[in-house]
Amino acid sequence: MYPILLTIGAFHLYSFSVFIILAWALYSFLFWRSLRAEGVSEEHIFDTTFWATVGAFVASRLGFVAFHWDIFSPTLLKIPAIWVAPGLSFYSSFLAGVGISLVLARRYKMRLGWLLDAFAASIPLTIIIGSIASLLDGSEVGAPAHLPFAIRYVGHEGLRHPYQLYVILAMGLLGIGVGYLGRRAKKDRWAYGLVGIWFFLLLSALMFGLEFVKESNIYWKSLSVNQWVLIALFGQSFGVYYVLGGGKEHIRNGIHSIVRESRNAYRFMKEHVIGVQKRLTQSR
Repeated sequence: MYPILLTIGAFHLYSFSVFIILAWALYSFLFWRSLRAEGVSEEHIFDTTFWATVGAFVASRLGFVAFHWDIFSPTLLKIPAIWVAPGLSFYSSFLAGVGISLVLARRYKMRLGWLLDAFAASIPLTIIIGSIASLLDGSEVGAPAHLPFAIRYVGHEGLRHPYQLYVILAMGLLGIGVGYLGRRAKKDRWAYGLVGIWFFLLLSALMFGLEFVKESNIYWKSLSVNQWVLIALFGQSFGVYYVLGGGKEHIRNGIHSIVRESRNAYRFMKEHVIGVQKRLTQSR
């Protein structure tokens, strides 16, 4: 862990702050580049990014406060004093930022598909940078583990899963996958937003699995709160895919294919059994 990058007198430059700002800057650039390629005006992109950032920050803080009320209940002045009682909620920030962006996109008459594809192009690398910030700061802790590559977190006993490294690897693979889908989408002329829908489906599935190797203090029905959020995100993404992304047709065709292949397999087995029975009868 390396929470402080630089100290000059009473001034401390925190690694978490530096990398979070870097992640935001990178996200803003990639988000802008993706939407500009579709002809969206700079003013609308700036407004969307600005208000989504403000909303994401406020929601991130309020989400942390809601799930750690015991820290803030003695004095509410700690809520805005992030330097006194630090803490942010990633998924509160994520959902608020995406939600505000979707609302503003409708207001500015942006195509929903453009926005979804812009998320797919900008979020994976952003999460990678954010995970580096989390690793250096030790703000997220892996579950106990006895593995050759397990690491130690400051303030926690024993060896633990390198959760942030898992996230970096998963987001790297997801980014490669999104890039491949993007190239295929252009070649095969997929509908706008289909790459973005697949991104959210894969993101929620990957992060859901990684939650099992992360320490969490808030559970409900044997799953962490984050996992329930991810289940909801996956369900919503699948709903959009089913209604708008051609999922209904794909699922119907898949079911028909399964039924057809099952019938063919049944006929083959039936003919095979009948043939065996005939040979046995003739041999007698």
